[in-house]
Amino acid sequence: MSAGDVLVAIDGLRVTGSNLDGLLSRYLPGAKVEVHAFRRDELHRTEVKLDGPEVSRYLLTAIDGRGSSKQWREPWLNG
Repeated sequence: MSAGDVLVAIDGLRVTGSNLDGLLSRYLPGAKVEVHAFRRDELHRTEVKLDGPEVSRYLLTAIDGRGSSKQWREPWLNG
């Protein structure tokens, strides 16, 4: 797949803006699916391997006893 490709089907099922998430939710990360897409008016068929969701949560932990880091950390965390 390339930028500008228009995805039209996943495993033979039509893709729309409203059903894409539902179609993809049927598969586990790492699954291989057949996709059909138009690229400049030419239909292409290819198999792609699905990645998992991106990590969007992080945990910051303060380590005490590190000099004056607290004076910088508190204003930064409390914005």
